[in-house]
Amino acid sequence: MDKQIKALIEKYSDNEVLLIQLVVSAFAKFNNLELGDGFLATFTRVSNDELEADIKLLSAQCAIEDVISIFELAIPDVEKTANGAVYTPKYIRDYIVHQIMHSVEKPLSECLCADISCGCGAFLYTLAEYIHERTGEQYSNIFMHLYGVDISTTSVNRAKIMLSLVALQDGEIIQEDVFNLFTGDSLTFDFQSMPNVSNNNGLDIIVGNPPYVRSKHIDKETKNNFPLWSTSKVGNADLYIPFFEIGLSALNENGLLGYITVNTFFKSVNARSLRNYFTDNHLSLSIVDFGSQLVFKKKLAYTCLVFISKKQSESLLYVKADVTDVESQKNFVYSRINYSSLDNYRGWHLNKNEVLENIRIIENVGEALGDKYIIKNGIATLANDVFIFRPMYMDDNFYYLLCEGKEYAIEKGICRNIIKPNILKNEAEINEKEEKVIFPYDADCDVIAEDFFVNNFPNTYKYLQDCRDILDKRDKGKGDYEAWYAFGRTQAIADSGKKLLFPYMSDYPHFVYTSQEDMMIYCGYAIYNESETELLFLKKILESTVFDYYMKNTSKPYSTGYYSYAKNYIKSFGIYPFTEEQKKHILSLCTQKEIDEYIKAIYQIVI
Repeated sequence: MDKQIKALIEKYSDNEVLLIQLVVSAFAKFNNLELGDGFLATFTRVSNDELEADIKLLSAQCAIEDVISIFELAIPDVEKTANGAVYTPKYIRDYIVHQIMHSVEKPLSECLCADISCGCGAFLYTLAEYIHERTGEQYSNIFMHLYGVDISTTSVNRAKIMLSLVALQDGEIIQEDVFNLFTGDSLTFDFQSMPNVSNNNGLDIIVGNPPYVRSKHIDKETKNNFPLWSTSKVGNADLYIPFFEIGLSALNENGLLGYITVNTFFKSVNARSLRNYFTDNHLSLSIVDFGSQLVFKKKLAYTCLVFISKKQSESLLYVKADVTDVESQKNFVYSRINYSSLDNYRGWHLNKNEVLENIRIIENVGEALGDKYIIKNGIATLANDVFIFRPMYMDDNFYYLLCEGKEYAIEKGICRNIIKPNILKNEAEINEKEEKVIFPYDADCDVIAEDFFVNNFPNTYKYLQDCRDILDKRDKGKGDYEAWYAFGRTQAIADSGKKLLFPYMSDYPHFVYTSQEDMMIYCGYAIYNESETELLFLKKILESTVFDYYMKNTSKPYSTGYYSYAKNYIKSFGIYPFTEEQKKHILSLCTQKEIDEYIKAIYQIVI
């Protein structure tokens, strides 16, 4: 969108009356339309030279999609965070509506259609346009069969205005009483109370983009309503999760639902109840997964399209798709996956059937990685910039660091070596990337007493005193620590031993061996074992194409081509019960190709 137009939106975003006058007048001028005496007449602009100039600027390009985009962009950032409002691209709306409409079993003109988190009405417009083009029905009749609910009164009003402009393009003057658009919280809204819905035994079609609000951003009043729905009753559900259940409960028995939503529900812990809900109800579920491709500009959300009906099914349909295929309205060939083969607790592996068979073989070939080996996270100081440093130089007794232009001498006796696995790729990098951490604990990993600290490490104590403001702000100032200079969390402070270091995420498996038993880690993971030989053998397995294949087909993808290496994703990888001779043979192999071919043969999978 043009920078001048964005500036206009920002200029009027705090004045709803002027914003509406600007948009309505610019749209009418762009399309050479008269507003008439209907609902839109109430938004006739007042005489204002500055507004007139801005109308002229906006009217150079002000079609319906521009109106939708302006209305969505004008939603305050606070409301976007609280309500999860986001503009859905036209090609996504078109695809969802087209797919749903192709499956509907009754005349389109009789269908009761809805978006239960309608925002400024983008999906309602797509529904109305589709029905109008195929039936020739007047928009005034279509709107009476079109339902919308949103928690924002402003958004609902904008939806009415936008739909009125759609009808105006077709020569219809719309009165407000034709709309069935309501301000309300869908968590508690009585959908059966909407006109004609009860007589229809529910809605026929629901489409939309459920609000994606992380659990930590959901207000208390909304969370109090979560127990009303089985999918959000337990755990810290994100706001989109109950909208599946809400939508399906509002549909009649032949109803159809189509959403664009985040694909995290495949595997996330807080979506276990949702996965149970799909499985227990044997819902007919089809998923078009975009993987790590980003649909929403400037919003880091990994999404999928979901189509659901209440017709009973023992399996779901899945396909991984390119965004460009949806733009071209491609019909996909789906893989059918039995619900009985899915693990609702650990998360769903969704893929082509041949890939799923390989994953099944890998996970059942022997003992799970997480059961056979100790996998640990690193320390969490909650103030790494204070505790962790790279010395400028050192002498026999001190490491020297620079903080805000001031040089400090830190006693060596209170420091330990530490490294960040997130930035490691091989053993040769360890010396270069090793750092020091101030470790205010004794040999038993109990925090040292303050008087002992002052007497034995006065320079370090003075340094931490100078950083006291930063330390006191940890956990929003509400942290309950053993001492003000203790780490923010006690995790991993007692961990030691030979280990394989690996990152939180990676484009390819990197497992770095170190024999430094006392070296600590942060921002990453480690696999511990007493045997160097065992760890070096394991390194060969985990850096193989078999493990890489497993991660790329089971783990959470990122748009950068990276995949999550969180413990939850790696722990189920099966470790084949290698004999000692087989281990020696693997360790003797010199090239990566030899290692990969041997391990693939052992696991008996074709990649």
